[in-house]
Amino acid sequence: MKRYVFLITSIFVININSWAVAQDQEAGKLTDTEAVFQKLVEQCDNVDMLMLRARIRLELPRTTDDAADTAKDKLLQGFELCAAGKMAEGKIVLEEGYEIAKAGVTEKFGQEGTGSDETTVSQPKPVEKIESQKPWWKFW
Repeated sequence: MKRYVFLITSIFVININSWAVAQDQEAGKLTDTEAVFQKLVEQCDNVDMLMLRARIRLELPRTTDDAADTAKDKLLQGFELCAAGKMAEGKIVLEEGYEIAKAGVTEKFGQEGTGSDETTVSQPKPVEKIESQKPWWKFW
């Protein structure tokens, strides 16, 4: 009987602990991305700048920590300039941030990875023609 009580108590304690870990991880919380994006568009509705923002955000998880911090700062500076009405200057700052993020990815993984470099593109091999005496459908 004591074994069963101990078993039930230990299962109960394990379940409580796993629930607490899920709460610490904030599992199941959703962010209203539509509201965040709408707020951003209200500040700056330049499509090129929004595309640069998306590109920078895609590079952030793959880049080095220093490059990610610098790119985030450039992202904020660019949209502050855009909100102030300085679209061209903001776009230049965002392009700098994107280049920094790409350079961080290259530094982290050690290669360009684009495939457009002349050293990575191989020359096609010439096609060898095999001349046969007869076509394949003639058996005789």
